[in-house]
Amino acid sequence: MRAFCSWSGGKDAALALHRAREAGVVVEHLVTTMVEDGTRSRSHGLRADVLRAQAAAVEVPITLVPTSWADYEARFTAAVAELRAAGLTAGVFGDIDLDEHRAWVEGVCAPLGVTALEPLWQRPRAELLAELFAAGFRAHVVAVRADLADRLPPDLLGRPLDDDLVARLAAAGADPSGELGEYHTVVAAGPVLAAPLPLRFGRVVERGGYRVVDVEV
Repeated sequence: MRAFCSWSGGKDAALALHRAREAGVVVEHLVTTMVEDGTRSRSHGLRADVLRAQAAAVEVPITLVPTSWADYEARFTAAVAELRAAGLTAGVFGDIDLDEHRAWVEGVCAPLGVTALEPLWQRPRAELLAELFAAGFRAHVVAVRADLADRLPPDLLGRPLDDDLVARLAAAGADPSGELGEYHTVVAAGPVLAAPLPLRFGRVVERGGYRVVDVEV
């Protein structure tokens, strides 16, 4: 099965990609939605060059899709349609248990003849995080919801995600996996990357209801 991966640049997309490959799915492309000017990803606020560096390490091309929220579905659908025309018949997504998002994904993919694959679907959070760490992934926290930020360590942003940090996030009221958007990560190393990425973490700003650290490569 030839597939693309809906790529946030974070841990769940990376683990979903890893699981899909382990199951024999041939992932040939990454797709990331961006803000309108194309400079940063819409979900995690990652720079375009960081996403391109990740794709180079995954050793597949990436399509960056600039979009507003108003035309998000139309632009994403158009990108998937192009990949379907190129022979890709499946899409890999990193959802864990958000029914609305799964329904949206399937609603976009099915009319195009694309199968939506959800390798993480309804797996326990602790199991997924343990698998992430055991597989050798290294993910850094790059954004935390502003209403949680004051309850978390001031040096949280840019830190590698580990068991201790997961426990602190949970104690502050975050889902351990950040499934409701409480925090976001960027993957710097792991089995889906041919080599680790030398990421650098800069200034912290507030953007769109999140406290976010700038990431460069």
